[in-house]
Amino acid sequence: TNHLSKKTSAMATVTWIYHERQEAALCGQHALNNLVQAASFTPNALAELAQQLDMMELSYMSNNNEGGTRSKDYIQRVAEGSGNVDEQGNFSIEVLRAGLMNQYGLSLPNIRQENVLLDMDVTDVDGFVCNRQSHWFAIRKLNGRYWNLNSTLERPKQISHFQLATEIESYQNDGYSVFCVNSGLPAPCQNKSGLQRGLAKFWWNEDDLVQNKTNAMTAATDPWKDVGSGMRMDGKSTSAR
Repeated sequence: TNHLSKKTSAMATVTWIYHERQEAALCGQHALNNLVQAASFTPNALAELAQQLDMMELSYMSNNNEGGTRSKDYIQRVAEGSGNVDEQGNFSIEVLRAGLMNQYGLSLPNIRQENVLLDMDVTDVDGFVCNRQSHWFAIRKLNGRYWNLNSTLERPKQISHFQLATEIESYQNDGYSVFCVNSGLPAPCQNKSGLQRGLAKFWWNEDDLVQNKTNAMTAATDPWKDVGSGMRMDGKSTSAR
C-alpha cells in the first residue's frame, strides 16, 4: 500500500502535454486546441464564427462601397464564397483570432508586427501559431519547455530555448506567417481532473517525451490512471454502473 501511495503521489506531479493529431483538413482547429491545451474549439463552432465574419465583411462592404450591394467588389466577394472557411474546412487567421479572443480574451498578432515583442525575447513568449497556405500548427511553452505540437507529427517534439529563434526564423523563410500569444495561455495540465479537458489518447506524459522513450505513455495507456482518483475519464465515479 505504501508503494502504491508513493506512486500515486508521484503521478500527481506529472505534467501532461495535449497534442491533437491531424484529422481531415482541420489543422486550424487542432492548432488552437493544442495552443490552449484543451479540446475547446469544435469545427462547428469555428465554422459558425467564419459565417459571422463573412456576414460582417459583406455588411461593411455594402455600407462603405459605392453602389452598395450592386458594387463590383461586393458581387465578386459574394461569388467567391466564404473568405473565412473553404470547402475542406480550412479556417482563416481571422477565425482563429476571433475564437481565441471570444473564449480566452487573448489576441494573436503577427510576430513581425511592430512592438509585438517589445522588451521581450522570443523565449519569453507563451505560444506561437504558424501558418502556410492551408496548414496551421502550434508551438507552446509548457512547464518551461517549448514543444512543437504540429498535428501531423506522431508526438510532441521538444524545441530547446537555444533552437527556438532559429526555428521560428526558418519557418518564416519557408513562407510561414508566425503569430504569437505573449502571455496568458492556460497553465499545463498537472492533475487527473485536468485530463478531462481533452481526449485521453492525446495527452502525453512529459517525462517520457523528454527522455525520448519509444513507448512514451499517454493518458490512455497510463497504468495508474484509475488509481486513487475514484473518477473515470468521463467524470463519473468508478463505482458508477
